[in-house]
Parts: sequence; C-alpha cells; structure tokens
Amino acid sequence: MINIFVNKKNMKKILFLLALSVSTNAIFSQSMFSKTTKPDSKSKEGYNITGNVVGLKDSTVMLAYYFGGKQYAVDTAVVKNGSFTFKGNENLQGGIYLIVMSDNKYFDLIVSEQYFSFSTDFDNLIGAMAFTNSIENPPFYNYLNFISKMQKEVTPLRQKIDLSKGDEKVDLQKEIDKIDLEVKKYRKEFIKINTDKFFSKIVIATTEPIIPEAPIGADKSFQFRYYKKHFWDNIDFSDERMLRTPIFFNKMGQFLEKLTAKHPDSINISADILIEKSRANKDIFQYVVSYITSTYERSKIMGMDAVFVHMVEKYYITNQCEWVDSTQLVKITDRAQKIAPNLIGRKASEFLDFYNRPFMKDTLGVFHTLEEIKADFTVLVFYGPTCGHCKKEIPKIKKDVDSLITKGYNIETFAVATEFDLSEWKKFIHDQKTGSWINVADINHDDEGNPVASSDWRDKYDIYSTPVVYLLDKQKKIIAKRITHQQIVEIISRLNGN
Repeated sequence: MINIFVNKKNMKKILFLLALSVSTNAIFSQSMFSKTTKPDSKSKEGYNITGNVVGLKDSTVMLAYYFGGKQYAVDTAVVKNGSFTFKGNENLQGGIYLIVMSDNKYFDLIVSEQYFSFSTDFDNLIGAMAFTNSIENPPFYNYLNFISKMQKEVTPLRQKIDLSKGDEKVDLQKEIDKIDLEVKKYRKEFIKINTDKFFSKIVIATTEPIIPEAPIGADKSFQFRYYKKHFWDNIDFSDERMLRTPIFFNKMGQFLEKLTAKHPDSINISADILIEKSRANKDIFQYVVSYITSTYERSKIMGMDAVFVHMVEKYYITNQCEWVDSTQLVKITDRAQKIAPNLIGRKASEFLDFYNRPFMKDTLGVFHTLEEIKADFTVLVFYGPTCGHCKKEIPKIKKDVDSLITKGYNIETFAVATEFDLSEWKKFIHDQKTGSWINVADINHDDEGNPVASSDWRDKYDIYSTPVVYLLDKQKKIIAKRITHQQIVEIISRLNGN
C-alpha cells in the first residue's frame, strides 16, 4: 500500500468539522442521500464502490484510508465521463476512507458496507452527494452538510466580534451562543437517532469530557487530573474501525505528548493506561503497543529509550505480542537488553570481568575502575584511536571540560579506547594531548592473535559507533548519554544553577 500526501489544510477539514461547536435544528432524513433500502454486501466477498462525479475530467482517482496520522492508497480507478469503480476480491477494513482526485482535492466516505455507489458534483462535493445501497454514509453527509452550513453562518460573526465593542459585542456573542447551543442539540439528536452508525462513534469520540467544579479543598490540578482520567471515556476501544480515522491517532498523540509529563516514568504510566483500555480489541491492542514501542525506540529525546525498555519488558518478553515472530522477538529483546543497563538514572556499569575483577588498564598496565574516581562529575568517553570523527570531537570535548575545570568544577574524564592496537592508542593520547585523562583500554588477544574482550562492556554501554559520551554524577549514576561537547557544558552548568 502506498502512503499518499494530502494538503495539510484539507487534512484538517474532517477533524475541524467533527469538533466544530455550531448547530441548528435539523430533520434527520436519509432520503436526500439514499435511494434504496438495506444493502446486501454481507452476503458477498470483496468490495465494489462505484462513483459518479459530474464535472470530473477523465483521469485516475485513488481510494485511500486514514491510519496512524497518514493516508494510504488501497486502490485506483480510471475515470471516464465522471464515472469510476473501485473493485477488489477482499473486503476493505472499515473506517473513514478518502477518494483523492486531481490537485489533491478529495472527499471522505464511511466504509463499513462493501457494495454501494454514490454521485456528486465536482464543484459541490458535499452538498450534491447522494448514495445508493449505503446505510452508513447518508447520516455522515447529513452531518457534514449541516456543519458546513453553520460554519458559514458563524464565521462572519466571529470575525466581527473581534473588532466590536460594547453592546454590539454583547449582541454578537448572543448570536454565536445561540448557534453553539443549536449544535449541541444537533449532536445529541444525531447520536440518539443514529446509535447504530459508525459515524456516531466518531462524533462521540470528539466530545470532550465535562469537567465538574473542583471540590472544596481540592488542589489546583483537580481539573487537569479529571480531564486526563476521563480523556478516553468517549472512545469505543472495541471497534477496530476507529484506527482508520484521523481521530484515534490524534487523541493518542495528545494523551502521550501533551497530557503527560515528558519523563519516562510518567509516559510509562500513561502508556500502560492506554494499553489496558486497548485490550478490548486485538487490532487496537496491537497498534497501540507497536506504536508506543517504535516511537520511543526512535525518540531523539534523551532518556526516552526507557519507555522502549519498559514496553519490551512488560509486553514483549511476557509473550503478549503474538503478532511478533520469534526472529523479531529476539531482535527486539536483544535491543532492550543492551539499552537497559545504561538508562538515565541507573548506575553506570563497572568495568569488571566475568570473575568480578577489574580489567581496564592504562598504557602502563595499571588497572582502573569508575569507583576509584571521587569527582563530582565523570565524563565517560568511548573512542576509537583511528576513528576520523573521534579525532575531530575529542579535542572539543577536552577543551570544554578543561574550561569547566578552570571555572572550579570537579570533573574527571575516564576515556576508553575501543580498538586493540596499543601503538595507535598511545599515538592518539599523545596527539590529542589527553594525558591528563584516565586513559584505559581492554586490549587482549587469544593464542592466534585475534582480539578478545574481557567482558560484554560494549553491549552494556551500547557502543556500536564512536565517539560516545556519558556524563555521570558523584555516585556514578548516569545523568546523560550520547551527548556532544556543548551538552557537557550545558548540563553541568544547569545542574549547578548557572
């Protein structure tokens, strides 16, 4: 399936119309859209959606669906004299679909039925829409037509009120409030009459929870906490069609990114709450777990890999992700196990071998450990003596660390060479003038001359490229990782209130 691009302004249309708080009294008649009774699609396999758009030039149109904040093309059709047909041997998964025409102009359809047809006009796509053999779409377009009409009425009022004063402003607000009240009545009646329609679930999903007055003695966060607790009340987690709408993905983003503190522990709590709700449907459960896991594995925000580790440890290792095959599970688990020892806030792994003995030695063969360092901060650097990037970055790190030391900060640098050539290592220390650092390496070879490591320290520190910089506190807990020389200065200065 192909990911398609739809103009961002148009993309916001459906969300705007769904959330719009304007309305009027309306007759909920399907006759203006539907020409027949119930469709017979349940007895057939596959899909057949036929359309006629008056004024549409001979071209190609796409059928696409919303998923995960994007739109994916599922079929194409040739347009001749404004008519076209989408046809396939397998049923379409339910949800909101788009028919995309030239110049990214498009309109939406509810796909639950697999066999139906429609007609409309290119210059009046919503207003001229009519359906045959569809129960779901007529109420959907009743809603869109009504909301579009009300938007046209309320927009000039909102523009005027921003420029008005006194009685005029009061009168305009009354008109806006009247329209707003009508919309609420419309939404309520729409849901009541169309309880069996998928679009009613979407309308309900866009309805915000009503926040009560804070009880006497409640803290200032009462309303926020209530809102977050009831944020998902209006979403039907048992209906997997919600995944193929713009609604679910946007609400998930709001819940995790805007209503949750940007801290791994807080995100883990919110993720678990959302995942427990998603268990009502296996497809939604799979999507939510997969999305959260991949999102925080790729996050550029330092420390968010703790969310990835949490997800793997709680849901993958415990065999709750049946859609993941054994090969994928091994890769995911292995990745989490490499990240887990070096999460922000955890104590840095000591350089001890399998017999719990120190093994990192300096150029004179003297053993060194992190614990021997008594400084307030330890800059832990991993580099390759022949690495071109390291030769550029190490001098910058040294310059910035030296400047902090000059200002009175108590800092030591523990520099670990990741290669096995003793002469190259010594040359690097000399050329880069890092003799004041604690320079160590794990240089060993077997009887055949092959390099061997004394422990799995590369995995524990997730060293797959160089240079890599960690910043440790006095207790050797990880403050920051994979940081630049500038970030060393910024973080230490911030921690000391400068």
